[in-house]
Amino acid sequence: MGMIQDFQKADEERRREVAALAKEADAMVKDLAKGSAERRSEVATMIQDLAKGDAERASEVATMRSETDAMVNDLARGSTQRRSEVATMLNDFAKGDAERASEVASMRSETDAMVNDLARGSAQRRSDVATMLNDLAKGSTQRHTDVWGVAPARKPAPPPVEELPVEMPPMPEAPAGELRDRVFAYLADHPDGTRLVELEEEFGLARIQIAKLVRGLIDDNKVEKRELFYFAI
Repeated sequence: MGMIQDFQKADEERRREVAALAKEADAMVKDLAKGSAERRSEVATMIQDLAKGDAERASEVATMRSETDAMVNDLARGSTQRRSEVATMLNDFAKGDAERASEVASMRSETDAMVNDLARGSAQRRSDVATMLNDLAKGSTQRHTDVWGVAPARKPAPPPVEELPVEMPPMPEAPAGELRDRVFAYLADHPDGTRLVELEEEFGLARIQIAKLVRGLIDDNKVEKRELFYFAI
């Protein structure tokens, strides 16, 4: 009986040990389950944070791309505008050069016409003077014959006189200040603009004189030029 009791006691102790071990195992399983849930929660939080970070970076990249595209478009528009401005400047220079060439050609033509007119007038005057001298010489010879009964002795012909180059006489002009005031008043009365040829016809002056007066008004900031027209400021 004593041995059976000992065996029974030993069984009870082993059962208690097994129960304690089972309880400890259950506690360990529960702790592991809690840890696994917490780990899963942490992993899910990390995944969400990474997703948010990716979305923010994607948004930042999209914003940067949009800003870059806007800058490129602005640069493209600026380049186009600059090319247009340069083309306009070149066209204005070309128009100005053509107008100056036309003015120079017109002034040269007018100067040639004036020189030709003066040359023709000088030749005509020389012819008239020669005719008058011949008429006077004939009259003097006739009077000498009538008085003395014989013709006067002929004198040797004088050496030819070298002709001097024709010089243009100075043209009478109104005072420059008065002309400039008249030109400015005319431009002020024509707000739509006036060309040089119209000023020539209005004042009866040569192109070079009108151009000089208008340049003086431009230097005084009283007149401005736009293309082929002049405007009072």
